[in-house]
Amino acid sequence: MQIDEAVTTRIQQLLKERGWTANELIRRSGVKQSTMAEIMSGRSKYPRINTIKNIAHGFGMTLSEFFDHKMFED
Repeated sequence: MQIDEAVTTRIQQLLKERGWTANELIRRSGVKQSTMAEIMSGRSKYPRINTIKNIAHGFGMTLSEFFDHKMFED
């Protein structure tokens, strides 16, 4: 799995666990709707680390916690 795919999958997983929509995450993270749409659709092949950090914070977690999942293991 490519890193961009793993990021999208991780976001989808966390949204499902919390019962949130993407709009709820957008509200909580401050990430622009267009940016989130690019990431979620897979059109953003190289999302900025600062964007992922804001998404992680929107979920109430650190960047390390976001990436602490088996899908990011090599």
